Amino acid sequence: MKKMILIIAAVLLVSCNSVKKPVEQAPVKPALKSAPFSKGVNFSSWFESNSAGSIPFTKYTEQDFIDVKSLGADVIRLPVRMHSMTGGAPDYKFDPLLLEFLDTAVNWAEKHELYLIIDNHSFDPVLATRADIDRILLPVWRQIAQRYKERSGYIIYEILNEPHGISDSLWGGIQEKAIAEIRKIDQKHAIIAGGTDYNSINKMNQIPNYQYENIIYTFHFYDPYLFTHQGATWGGPPLLTNLENLPFPGELKRMPKIPADLRGTWVENSLQNTYLYDASYNALGRTLDKAVAFSLERDAPVFCGEFGVLMKNSKNEDRARWYEYVTKALDERNISRTSWDYYGGFGVFNSDNGDFRYDLNVEITRAMGFNPARQIKRVSQTLEEGFVIFDDFPGKAARSAGYWGDDSVFSMYDAASVQGKYAIRWGNMSQYNTFHFDLDSSFWDFSSLVKNRFFLEFKARTERDVKFDVRFLNEESSSSIPWRARFTVDSASLAPDGKWHVVRIPLEEMKVQGAWVNATQTWHSPETESFNWENTARLEFTSEHSDLKGIYIWIDDIKITK
Repeated sequence: MKKMILIIAAVLLVSCNSVKKPVEQAPVKPALKSAPFSKGVNFSSWFESNSAGSIPFTKYTEQDFIDVKSLGADVIRLPVRMHSMTGGAPDYKFDPLLLEFLDTAVNWAEKHELYLIIDNHSFDPVLATRADIDRILLPVWRQIAQRYKERSGYIIYEILNEPHGISDSLWGGIQEKAIAEIRKIDQKHAIIAGGTDYNSINKMNQIPNYQYENIIYTFHFYDPYLFTHQGATWGGPPLLTNLENLPFPGELKRMPKIPADLRGTWVENSLQNTYLYDASYNALGRTLDKAVAFSLERDAPVFCGEFGVLMKNSKNEDRARWYEYVTKALDERNISRTSWDYYGGFGVFNSDNGDFRYDLNVEITRAMGFNPARQIKRVSQTLEEGFVIFDDFPGKAARSAGYWGDDSVFSMYDAASVQGKYAIRWGNMSQYNTFHFDLDSSFWDFSSLVKNRFFLEFKARTERDVKFDVRFLNEESSSSIPWRARFTVDSASLAPDGKWHVVRIPLEEMKVQGAWVNATQTWHSPETESFNWENTARLEFTSEHSDLKGIYIWIDDIKITK
């Protein structure tokens, strides 16, 4: 026992000393081969939908490619949930809509001379990678290779994001079969291959030495996990939701109190015994040296496909120090990189719905080796005019869109529209299934619209009696409860005759329903005037009252209007 105490004390002493030094003492050995690109970002939550029909295509535009290029980036990693966008066995043929949208992203990347990594992001973070995943992996890559074999060298293929719960030998063989399938069709484009355990750097040496040209090997880097994921509401057990303000580098006097729900867990043990070393420059550098050693041994380039720090519970200055060190360390080792992510909780903005002109986190983007444009001060304005939320595509007011419900049918691109090209088709819902539009923050202040008697208006049709809610939600944050203001649509406002009808809902007549707080998994009963029309963050359509199995509703031309 005394020996163990002495060892721990020694580790802590070394850690405290090491964290004061900005770089390792040993000289850095770089990899000799590098990828054709150097640095960029992940365009997450774009092609990661459960179906092609639910891709929020207008979440990113050509302007985002231009903006990223202006930062000094030369690569975008594009996560695509390929497997859920096929017609199923045995051919697993892609939905043509996915390919139409993907072609547009490829066109934008080539136009602006940005490398585009088409990343097969078909994975479940909890469920293990299936032992027979090759049954779908091979046909989807056969289709991608056939479609893009003649495109420029800016296009790159990544076999599968973060395989896990599968043996190294089995995954290594499956990945080789996928590479071989691509190479039968396309000998031109680079292919990115990775190891198991979520593309762990420690599993790189278990990847077979594939005897094909133009292979890049990848790993993901989120060390130390407790720092980069403090505040995360996923993963575990235990969840790190209440963990906050961990320092980087580790510093004993700045360590926060351990939250009550983490006491007695492996998290407490780690924070007390190893965190100061885990969160040191030396520890991170030594881990990254493993990728260099792999590169030198294989004579092949390596690539850090994901790295980042969740902004939610981390201090900005600590987050910036982590990025500054990691990006510098990767540069010194000749390892290219794409951070996770762009828009999102790990992103380069001050919030996960930022604006490139107003809301870039300048300190973070500089720490990542980018050159941010000068930010313009945003002038907050109350909305005085109506706007479109959906018309063929989500309008500029809709930052993103999506749906919830495993068995429900949802598409934003159904051809049976009342006007234009597309309408929304929603059906076969279980109770509480929803689809939603998250509003851009510049469209949140509805106070003047309510005062001036504006309406939420949309066109809809159905052939069966229906009853569902349309509701606005306030933002959920540490200072805001997601109160709901709702209106119930039934056969009185939407006749079940299969014809298109206009539904007009006065904003001032929408009633407060209550609030479900995801962070605490609790319901809050409605309070008088609790909905805040200055903080209107989301529009939802939900089967609140009952199952609507076998029932379908078409919705089009959603807008706020007089």
